Amino acid sequence: MKADENWKSVNSSRPVSISSEPENRWIDLVSVPLMMAYVTRYIYGTDKLRPNAFEVRGLNGTTTGIIHCDDLAILSQWLKYITDNVVGLTSLQMKLFNRNFPVGERIEYMGWVNEGVINNHISWQSYKPRFLVLKGTEVMLFDSPPLNVTGLTKANVAYKVYQTMFRVVKESETVDSRQHCFLLQSSGHEPRYLSVETRQELLRIENSWNAAIVTSVIKLGRKTFAVSHHGKTGGLTLDWQAGFSLTEGADAAIIWQYKFSQLRGSSDDGKSKLKLHFQDHETRTIETKELECHVLQSLLFCMHAFLTAKVASVDPTFLSSIQQA
Repeated sequence: MKADENWKSVNSSRPVSISSEPENRWIDLVSVPLMMAYVTRYIYGTDKLRPNAFEVRGLNGTTTGIIHCDDLAILSQWLKYITDNVVGLTSLQMKLFNRNFPVGERIEYMGWVNEGVINNHISWQSYKPRFLVLKGTEVMLFDSPPLNVTGLTKANVAYKVYQTMFRVVKESETVDSRQHCFLLQSSGHEPRYLSVETRQELLRIENSWNAAIVTSVIKLGRKTFAVSHHGKTGGLTLDWQAGFSLTEGADAAIIWQYKFSQLRGSSDDGKSKLKLHFQDHETRTIETKELECHVLQSLLFCMHAFLTAKVASVDPTFLSSIQQA
């Protein structure tokens, strides 16, 4: 049987019908996998937003190119649909990875961020995509996403969460036109200036960071720093259960001890000297303890992690969600 291109055979045993319109078929010009993909409105490597346009970059290096929309409403719809799919697929991959790890070593967050990089040859900051992972006691940055469990051990940058500060950058403090920025600063390293595409993503990272802090501090349990107290060598211990304690001598005798809840403030000279202000439970008076520590920044960051974890764990539902994740 012969028919022109407008004829369609439904079944060889049934009558043949003719369509007045040609058949429409979608042809893929490019296909970008959304698993661990990256959606951006920014001109690549800059802080400049494209007007009513976006780009999707895939894990395999493919890109949609620049997609322009008629108006902001349509742009917002496309961004939401694509981002929701990316987050869902990446979360699924995270759960698959976590089957290989005990509770204290599981991944809390995976996703793309952009890191501001100062180039010595130019006077402004450029941006480089980085894949951020919060896993167990570590925060890691990758140039490309880890494809398997082994890949998680090959981070370009890795810091201990309990010795790293996370801080959301206020709009008045941003260095350029990039929005939704935050800082990561680990003891002994230069701060890293990072940004994400949306406020929602920034909140996801912040919540995941708080969860990672609790997990890492509980797993660590306690941390002791060598200090000097009134000219004597000692050890200042941060203990998840007991709080602060100072020990001296070969027998590590406890000189003083306070709960985390007794700390009323602290001050330091930015070099080595630290003052801790505790409130006595019975007299309600403030007692100040002066210490010297050669790794002061590391001590301060770790102390901040323990205090943050204690505050977060006051909420029973929050702590139980961490333990059951």
